[in-house]
Amino acid sequence: MSATVEGLAACAVSSLFFGSMFVPVKRFDAGDGIFAQWVMCSAILVVGLIVNAGANFPPFHPLAMLGGMFWTIGNVTAIPIMNMIGLGMGILIWGTTNCLLGWASGRFGLFGINASVPKSPVLNYFGLMLVIVGGVMFSQIRPTPKHGASDDQENEESGGSGNDPECEGGDSDNRATPVIANAARIEEDARNEAELTSLLRHPQGGLTRSQKRVVGIVMSLCAGVFYGVTFVPVIYMQDHSEDFDHASKQSLPYVLSHYSGIFLTSTVILLGYLAYTKNRPFVNSKTILPSFTAGIMWSLAQLAWFVANDRLSQSITFPINSMVPGVCAALWSVFYFKEIEGRRNLRVLSIAVLVTLTGAMLVGISKDL
Repeated sequence: MSATVEGLAACAVSSLFFGSMFVPVKRFDAGDGIFAQWVMCSAILVVGLIVNAGANFPPFHPLAMLGGMFWTIGNVTAIPIMNMIGLGMGILIWGTTNCLLGWASGRFGLFGINASVPKSPVLNYFGLMLVIVGGVMFSQIRPTPKHGASDDQENEESGGSGNDPECEGGDSDNRATPVIANAARIEEDARNEAELTSLLRHPQGGLTRSQKRVVGIVMSLCAGVFYGVTFVPVIYMQDHSEDFDHASKQSLPYVLSHYSGIFLTSTVILLGYLAYTKNRPFVNSKTILPSFTAGIMWSLAQLAWFVANDRLSQSITFPINSMVPGVCAALWSVFYFKEIEGRRNLRVLSIAVLVTLTGAMLVGISKDL
């Protein structure tokens, strides 16, 4: 099997897992997503350790951790984005930005990495253009998120106690009566905790539907920028292996370093979050296993992308792996979550999927034609 076929097969595996990884998590209320992300990153580290053992324990490369940090900063916005604009639309918008930046880095040699010019630049450009057009078309879809009715049952660990906020008490005389004063203080703490829990579960607050859409799109664009540079440190070391001790031309020796950067950054974010919430995080126990599953799926998808980069190049893999997962996610949104409904939406979605897949195919064959 040729390197091109192996690379495209790796892209297919990567796209499938990337497009499906949030499906287990989305069925439950993950609130702001901070704790869910940390669980997800724990699973990523576990897979990284297994891959590192399978690669015969190669040297650790601290610079590769930087790419993991970039990815984690982008990923921390994923669940709020899903809550605001839906799974399919979020992935497709941040995928477009990711696609452009990652493709430009590989095609023109940005950030000090070597440029990789396909044999058919015109075909590569045309395919990229179609992929971007498909992403723009996806942004015109108006999702109709479904809100679960079981939110009240999913917050046992969050501190929400169901106290009646209308109970008032604790005037100036209460200070003379310890029992009454303590009761008032407890009641006030309960109200504050309930308000904090509500904010943590739905950090977008009282935004209107159109405002949520704008905020979700902006957050998706920012996430795409961080996703677009996640491979740069590893590829830089591969291209300048003479400048680094024990640097390999293959990607697998960098996997644990990359995944360790993800886990470390996620842990720092979690600790900052705990400090901000005064150790009262939103933790839904029902999201733990789905988040861990999502982490395993992501780590396998990223591993396949590493392999695809070795066989192809960033100018080939980024347009495919950035956009095709969005097609997969959009199908989940239509057939499983029912987020995309209506004749207009489905018509736009069908055209966008066709355009995106055609563009991805042209990008893939531009390497050898």
